Amino acid sequence: MRPAHQGQAGLPRAQLPRATQDLVLAAAGLLVFSVALTVVLGLCGPSVLVPKFPSAFPWPPYFTSVHLSEIAVTGLAWLAIGTGGLGLVAGLLAVRRGWRPRPRRLLAGCLLAVIALMVVPPLSSTDMLDYAIYGRMAALGHSPYVMTPAQLAASGDPVGRFDPSSWRHSNSVYGPLGTWSEEAASLLAGPSMARTVFWIKVWNALAFLAVALALDRLLRFQAAARARAHLLWSVNPLMLWSIMGGGHIDGLAAAAGFFGLVCLRRRGAERLDAERLGAEWWGAVRGLAAGLLVGAAIVIKAPFVVFVAGLAWAARRSPRTLAAAALGGAAVVLPCYLLAGRAAVAAVVSRGIGPPSLYQPWQLLTRALDMSNAVTFTNVVALCAVAVLAPVLLWRLPPGLSSPVGLAFVRPVLALSLAWLVCTPQQRPWYDAMIFPLLALMPATRLDWIIIIRAAAAAIAELPGSGGFHGLRPHWVGSFTAFTVHEAVPAILVMLAAALIWLCVTGRWGPTGRAGPPGGGQPLPDLAASGSLGRG
Repeated sequence: MRPAHQGQAGLPRAQLPRATQDLVLAAAGLLVFSVALTVVLGLCGPSVLVPKFPSAFPWPPYFTSVHLSEIAVTGLAWLAIGTGGLGLVAGLLAVRRGWRPRPRRLLAGCLLAVIALMVVPPLSSTDMLDYAIYGRMAALGHSPYVMTPAQLAASGDPVGRFDPSSWRHSNSVYGPLGTWSEEAASLLAGPSMARTVFWIKVWNALAFLAVALALDRLLRFQAAARARAHLLWSVNPLMLWSIMGGGHIDGLAAAAGFFGLVCLRRRGAERLDAERLGAEWWGAVRGLAAGLLVGAAIVIKAPFVVFVAGLAWAARRSPRTLAAAALGGAAVVLPCYLLAGRAAVAAVVSRGIGPPSLYQPWQLLTRALDMSNAVTFTNVVALCAVAVLAPVLLWRLPPGLSSPVGLAFVRPVLALSLAWLVCTPQQRPWYDAMIFPLLALMPATRLDWIIIIRAAAAAIAELPGSGGFHGLRPHWVGSFTAFTVHEAVPAILVMLAAALIWLCVTGRWGPTGRAGPPGGGQPLPDLAASGSLGRG
């Protein structure tokens, strides 16, 4: 039997107002065009956007050597990101006006996009080559936390000789579980960079599709929320560009953390099972599973430690569940780092306090203060900013969806994740994989536009990608790209942070612009208080 709350059913497209129909057509066209252009850029082969390595045909990745000019590649990449962002905005506006696309079509589009991007080379970053090299080191019995890509290349290894210059003398900064996923890809691929890259993309594809299916399942009785969730994740060109196009490991961590949090959600029908099995022990089993998965996310990428807040909040009134979650997390994190050794801990910590990204917003402050070497200053100021912004977001973010699905974890995790992403000197578009699945479980508010613009601006700042921008020809292209990276994007990120603070102060989250109470309205029913997680 379906829950009473069904969400808005919407209207057939033919019955929508003409303006909304035009918006739907624009959204569909822009989304398809953006993803298709991304695939084409990959198929065109090595360029200033796509790193160079030999084909392993008939194995993927598939590409040819088109030899597009640097200005053409950069312009097309801008076009792919720009049209993708516009299509996403148009789609979300159409959903707010009554459009309800068929979920199966969106899932089919997601599947096609993921497969297409899985079989083309990585774009806009050389990180996947680093992943392959670190996996190769581990497969050969070396530690990527001790050995450098330059050392592997010096040994004459067929994978190591394609080491990117940017990370040539750097150890791995990823968690042990991330390294083991890279090692598994290397063992399957053998001494081939292309095949290793492909297998790493396979892991990302499975993670991306799993999150899409989970969102569809969670929101299957709420038509508007379901359509919005698919737009924000399943067919989101910005996430497809970063996670599948770029092949970044953040997709794996986001999936593990998301499923860990979802383990602590409850549906009404499942409460009967909890009563039959014993609510206390059933809650402990779920807590253990949640802790294991969130621990896995942390051991892939350390910033996912903020997801612990979601576990603590959802189970805060059930000591047994909370203890099981803590045990599950410790059972993953501690053994993984003990096996990887002290060097792994040092490498992960060094990344957190390392040099900031080129387009991080704090550089505007350090330039105004005329500080030439401000890494420590920037890290300290950013940490203080997180400590100030996080409580404000915890208090003032709008509530989660009014839904039969228990999602008590969404607001606290989104608040802490967003505070970190806004303030950290380490700005990368693929980091936003942490928050898009959570945003998909929130109601439609002005926060959507802030996060979408953030992701698009950061993706543009990463262009042209593997080739950098200092040597771009003609010279004005390099100058314009440098201005974008060092001036325009940092200013945009500062303005978006200011807009977020303004929304927190005024409470004007909704499309109507009306202010709401602290927190934006009534919170979701507390799972732990309702007894659905059991009591200790």
